[in-house]
Amino acid sequence: MKTVMKVSLLFCVLSFFALYAKGQKAESNVRISWDYNTYQEMTSVNVANKGFVEGELHYPRVKRLSDGSLLMTFNNDHYGWNIYARRSEDNGKTWSDAQMLREKYKESSTAGDDEVVFVNPEFIELQDGRIMLAYQWRYKKGYHDIPNTNENCGVEIMFSNDKGKTFSSPRRMYRGRCWEPAMLQLPSGEIQMYITSSQEVVDKVSNPRTIVIRSLDGGKTWQGKKVATYKDAEPVSRSFDERSSYDGMPTAVWLDDNKGIAMPIEVWSGRFVVDQTPMVVKTDADVNWRGDQKKIANEGGPEYPYKKQLNKDFVGYGPYSTKLKTGEVVVISNGQYKGEQGIWAFIGDKKADNFRFATSPFVGHWGSIDDIGGNKVIVSGTANYKDASNKERAKVLVMTGRLNYSKDIAKGDLSMPAVAQFDKDNNDYWFLGKKTQASTFTNFGYTNESLIIGTYYFDRNIVAFTPENSDASILLLSRKNKKGGYDNYKIAVNAQGKYTVYHEENYSWRLIHKGVTSDVEVVGTINNGKDKDLGYSAKLKIDWALLGGAPTADDVFRAHLRLHYKDRVAEKPLALQESMAGENSDYPEEWLPLIFR
Repeated sequence: MKTVMKVSLLFCVLSFFALYAKGQKAESNVRISWDYNTYQEMTSVNVANKGFVEGELHYPRVKRLSDGSLLMTFNNDHYGWNIYARRSEDNGKTWSDAQMLREKYKESSTAGDDEVVFVNPEFIELQDGRIMLAYQWRYKKGYHDIPNTNENCGVEIMFSNDKGKTFSSPRRMYRGRCWEPAMLQLPSGEIQMYITSSQEVVDKVSNPRTIVIRSLDGGKTWQGKKVATYKDAEPVSRSFDERSSYDGMPTAVWLDDNKGIAMPIEVWSGRFVVDQTPMVVKTDADVNWRGDQKKIANEGGPEYPYKKQLNKDFVGYGPYSTKLKTGEVVVISNGQYKGEQGIWAFIGDKKADNFRFATSPFVGHWGSIDDIGGNKVIVSGTANYKDASNKERAKVLVMTGRLNYSKDIAKGDLSMPAVAQFDKDNNDYWFLGKKTQASTFTNFGYTNESLIIGTYYFDRNIVAFTPENSDASILLLSRKNKKGGYDNYKIAVNAQGKYTVYHEENYSWRLIHKGVTSDVEVVGTINNGKDKDLGYSAKLKIDWALLGGAPTADDVFRAHLRLHYKDRVAEKPLALQESMAGENSDYPEEWLPLIFR
């Protein structure tokens, strides 16, 4: 009897912990911090092989290739018309002239005299090193000839063997009314192309679905045919309500640890608005989208949790996904997050779930994101503007984001190179600097006696008054106490080496220590607006006694980065503030962990 009771008790305990673990949010220990100094606007580009300047830039896709270059593709109208590519050899700082890859041309269709146009270019680097480029082709008038619409539209592909410098002749390999092809190659070598299929039109309104077609021979055939059609395609996602059906603009990633495929999609209609969009659709590796496809096509699906809202506080369109080299999935989408418009980036976990820590590089639409290595991502987008003649145009926006990961801190001092020798492009410091040209980099060390904080602050005009009314690096530090609450501290330092340490008490900061560090280097002059400065570095050693004692194995530390900046040399107005985006400064559970080894 006692044995039975012990086994039952053990089962209950294990069940409790299993349920508890299942209910916990998997933590993504990375945040994106956008870099103001990498922001670019591209309003026009010289087209080298055509001898003119293109002034309409839409629908950019930017990705890192295996040779280290970046490849960008785009088209030149909201609905087309031509396809272009250009490259960067220096991480996107400069870009080559564009090459026109497909140019619209006149040709008859079922609607009579017509024109073939091209839109939605997307590319992938295959395992064999080739670049596959896909895009929609359509007859401009024939697309609207509804009885024949599926004959007047489709997808073409081209290949490049030299990382996008030149491309092969185009080949039509899919026919059917469609938009927005995107590709994913599985570890098996299978290439999947996801397409927004608008094959069904009801009362002059497209009733789209997301489909997949497969190539098992490197892109030679699709669904076993030279030219597949919408009748051969496999439905993978469709949403219904009493008005219409939806789902499109797919991209996808292969999840780590053979967890399958995750694909964000928009739930969109040209006429109707739905409450939840975008969604993340998933399939297990062994299923590989071969679930109940008939049900998806006719009734909608897949069902929750294989199809769920990206984020509870966001409504948006045009999603695009990438997988970080550490396995986390990132999705960007244009829309409103908590009422604020922008292109928003959400960080999910390695299972493509729990998308949080939202940050926005800029306001725009129809873009891409890619992990380009070196703890960086690059994002692109389209933005509308009016030119000097008040004509509505579109431009491409590009920006780099730094990936700040949780810190695993080895015991020992922190070695800091001189300010002029600090490599801003290659380092493992936390970064902050989206609002202005000023930026800060912060890292950590520790000993039995003190927490070591090392910071670099780069600014063209260094200003310093009080520790916080300055161009200052600020750190919020949180330590979980034995009662389950948090002891929070604020540490600030400026270019004069002046620093302060505060402890939060009853929602206010109490000064517990101040001092001046001699471990500071300034390259430039302080409070002199007539010259151009580089920046400063400072190292602080904060006695653990001020922070509740030396860390133990049971302690949980988290930190939140801030910087203060002043635009001119004057006590007033007060310094402005920037905080690590994607985190709530009042909620330490959202801050990145510090782990002391």
